[in-house]
Amino acid sequence: MNSYKHTDIQQTDLFLQHQCSLVACGQGVKRGERVAISLLPGKGDIHSPVGGKVSYVDAYRITIVAENNDVVAPVNLDGLPGDDLKRKLLELGGDIPDADSVSTVIINGVDADTDVLTRQHMLTSSSGTLERGLAAITVLYTPRETVLATLPGIQLSLPEVLRSIISDQYPAGLDPMVVKAVTGKESPEDTVIIGLETVYHLGRIMETGLPVLDTILTVNGRGKTVPIGMPVGELLRLEGDHVLDQDRIVLGGVMRGTAAVMVSQGVDRTVSAVSIVRNPTPVAMDAACVGCGECVRRCPARLDPAMLTNYAEFGMYDKAAKEHVNACFECGLCGYFCIARRPMLQYIRLAKNELAVAQRQIEEVVTS
Repeated sequence: MNSYKHTDIQQTDLFLQHQCSLVACGQGVKRGERVAISLLPGKGDIHSPVGGKVSYVDAYRITIVAENNDVVAPVNLDGLPGDDLKRKLLELGGDIPDADSVSTVIINGVDADTDVLTRQHMLTSSSGTLERGLAAITVLYTPRETVLATLPGIQLSLPEVLRSIISDQYPAGLDPMVVKAVTGKESPEDTVIIGLETVYHLGRIMETGLPVLDTILTVNGRGKTVPIGMPVGELLRLEGDHVLDQDRIVLGGVMRGTAAVMVSQGVDRTVSAVSIVRNPTPVAMDAACVGCGECVRRCPARLDPAMLTNYAEFGMYDKAAKEHVNACFECGLCGYFCIARRPMLQYIRLAKNELAVAQRQIEEVVTS
């Protein structure tokens, strides 16, 4: 598996998603220095992938120009009790889902999208790191049992971890589907599911004592170790790909991925793959629903995507909430089968985001 180094980054844009910047334009930072703090429980902070100077800051991104190899000092996390370990891991960029009274931890080792192989690469190339991450998770949750969900044919054994074989038919690898397959229940209260990349990142923190500074993702069908913050355009260039006019860089798989805002956008720890969608490709259109019902028939969450997207299109987010838009697990099948080529998944994500923003504003008013 090929790897890229932090020295391959000359400049990066760290995009902020529910994080607040801690740096100012012109400020010098070390590699690994915390530059943004998370505003969401269970989400880790963001750290600079390079030593250099902050050249741009706004509410959505931080641009850092590489100038030196100065790096923060590692910390020793061995022996920390659960609450202290959780606080430090979050501070160092680990993601730790909030959960109380956990009986079962499910580690999702199945790639959620059809053309992504990242978790398979982690399982075959990073067993030692995964073991360190699993040890940390055991301290954090003290579960009665830990289950690793994988595809058929994956040869891997981790100490004190049960195995559950998941179908390779999309979207069986999505978290809600995996939980149902493993436990036989929908959203059991005593169960938490964690993506394998989260285990990898926690393991890297435990191994190095440093923040999350690299990740594994899929590029051209192969697993690559990539520094957090590497510009997607530069990554593709190093892979021999050239982004042409009207091409789109997709972060994640073709069913659930999002388009990069710009070629300088840096990959973050949530990116599972980077690929190019070439022009011409059929694109979503601002078209009216034709009422064919195909999205309803295909929805594995048993929702009405046509109704949800109509509500989202016209800003009727409260009605979308009443129709359980948050129960959607964003498989993208509704948009894939939509004969009108409506941006179904994008509308649903819009509604969920607006509802989340409104809820946070309410909570801020209540606590102020």
